[in-house]
Amino acid sequence: MDFSFYVPTKILFGRGKIKEAGFYAKGIGRKALVVTGKSSAKKTGSLEKLAKSLEEHGVEWVLFDKVEPNPLTTTIDRGAQLARESKVDLVIGLGGGSAMDTAKGIAFAAVNDGPIANYMEGKSGEKALPLILIPTTAGTGSEANNIAVMTNPATMAKKGFRNQSIFAKVSLVDPELTETMPPRVTASTGIDAFFHALESYLSLKSQPFSEILSLKAIELIFENLPKAVNAEDKESRDAMALASTMAGMAIGQSGVCALHGLEHPLSSYYGAPHGEGLAPLAKAFLRFVRPYTEDKLAKVAKIMKLPIEGLSKEKAAEKAIEAVEDLIESLGLPTSISYFGAKKEDVEKLAQNVKNYMVHNIANTPGNPDYEKIKAMYLESL
Repeated sequence: MDFSFYVPTKILFGRGKIKEAGFYAKGIGRKALVVTGKSSAKKTGSLEKLAKSLEEHGVEWVLFDKVEPNPLTTTIDRGAQLARESKVDLVIGLGGGSAMDTAKGIAFAAVNDGPIANYMEGKSGEKALPLILIPTTAGTGSEANNIAVMTNPATMAKKGFRNQSIFAKVSLVDPELTETMPPRVTASTGIDAFFHALESYLSLKSQPFSEILSLKAIELIFENLPKAVNAEDKESRDAMALASTMAGMAIGQSGVCALHGLEHPLSSYYGAPHGEGLAPLAKAFLRFVRPYTEDKLAKVAKIMKLPIEGLSKEKAAEKAIEAVEDLIESLGLPTSISYFGAKKEDVEKLAQNVKNYMVHNIANTPGNPDYEKIKAMYLESL
């Protein structure tokens, strides 16, 4: 056994925690760049809450509200330019995964030379402006790791950029902020968190500490996501916020597998919302990895409290896969990648993108799917 576990972020969890943002910000910097999406933070009131807290503690702030879903490297570069021009010494990401990942990218790009895409492709850099992250969805868990997912529009490569410098100094996980999510966004972001938990558990890089986080997140999400989508239920919102952070921490240690690798081109080429893109690919992915992960999938079935007493590991693993398929269907998420516009003639293009840019995800995957297996999973998902 040989592994490491590193999470230097101070995580504060609880309702109303956004009110403490100014207190923590003033201990880190004097002027912040606040990074949000284009409208939701304003509409929901979360930006107003953050601004009030910053101003009460004497922290100046500048707004960058140009974040798009599946953020582009070019957007991050524009944000970094604003950060430099405004002479900020702190970056605050407020929103879902796109806003937080953009904030991470800006914090890094603001103090390193050249476009962020160069670093995404391997150029080295080890410094960033300090970060505070405040999630408003329960999905990516970006507040708990050092990964920023971005798309390079020049190559259509959507990849996770990892760097130790982009761990947040402080993350404020306030479940109250997630209550304004509409049901479809709750479902989409929640299924992303679920697959973070499941893939990090199945990952060839899984390790004892991350597995504890992964399994608990699976349990919480399987039990609470349907309630969070279909009912005004504070307890389920709290559970989803906790599970999302736990799963985000787990992928920071153990990574994800081919399922995320297969989805990224759907976002790049068709603009698929990330969680929705994962849903129709899950069946083919899980049926591919099942022969290599039956022990773990059987344990997942037990964690899900499925009726598996007396069943073989093979049958219990199958029960787990069926339960995941049922969960996706019950949430009303897409069951075919054709929903986003993908066609049979696109499969070569999609598979080539995975082969070129998703090397780490594939290497993490039990069974190590080759190019033909990747194509087969796409075809099965049409």
